[in-house]
Amino acid sequence: MQTAALSELQPPPEPHRPEIATEEVSRDLSRAIERAEVNAWLDLYDAAPADFAARHDLSIARDGDLVWTTCTTIPFIHFNCVKNIGVDAPASEEEVDALLAHYRAAGILRPWFYTSPHTEPSRLRCWLEARGLQHQSGWERIFRDATPPPAESLFPADGASVEEVTHETAAEWAAFIDGKYRLPTSPWLMALVGRKGWHHYMLKRDGAVAAVRSLFIGADGAAWSGIDAPVPGIMAPSFDLDAVLGERLVRDGIAAGANLFVADIEAPRPERDGPAYRNYARLGFRIAYFRSHYSYLPAHSS
Repeated sequence: MQTAALSELQPPPEPHRPEIATEEVSRDLSRAIERAEVNAWLDLYDAAPADFAARHDLSIARDGDLVWTTCTTIPFIHFNCVKNIGVDAPASEEEVDALLAHYRAAGILRPWFYTSPHTEPSRLRCWLEARGLQHQSGWERIFRDATPPPAESLFPADGASVEEVTHETAAEWAAFIDGKYRLPTSPWLMALVGRKGWHHYMLKRDGAVAAVRSLFIGADGAAWSGIDAPVPGIMAPSFDLDAVLGERLVRDGIAAGANLFVADIEAPRPERDGPAYRNYARLGFRIAYFRSHYSYLPAHSS
């Protein structure tokens, strides 16, 4: 008889437990989650100053419920992407081809498409890959309802302060975002301050802006959290400042009547652990699904 390997005598390792709960969301809830972001982008583009939009060839278009963005001067994922293909109605190959033809005609080299386990049909990913687009990672789509968080503070500010952006501080807020992303969008951002549905926040340390995040609450009460900088895990190693901002957004959003909160973890981890997952779990968020991003590889990639 052969002696068993040492590994066979040891008990199997305990399965890893994610640090945030995952919920099997219905198709209807997935549509509501995606619609929260789409509505925010539709309103954001409605707010764009006409001269700014014309100067940067910035536009948003829709065909029924399908929405896509185009910008020939700023190669930023959000400005050249199909927001919700296959979400409200099944996609078709003809639709994919028409969208790709649109971006080619506009000179856009890397348009983006999003997919999730709920996009229809499931072979949409195959259609994208057959046309040369490749999976380029993605984000964890997370959500929570309007259940109030505990009364006591969840994340200590440690000397920092959070303030809502006003017309007087709009330029400072916009300049911080443009500086982090290296974008020229300050005129557009400033048009969002004081606009119905939008709530923008700055976290300051020693009088200087250290982090920002915004919340848009649509007419249906669904709230989307975005316009964040620096993006934790990507632009900054720390997640603490964003957690403080996130808590303020949730508390203020509930007070303003939000009934659904939608956000993203933009630096996902395979084991679904780490500070982003822990912080959002403490805030009452759950994972709905992983949203995959598809585009062409950069021209310099092999």
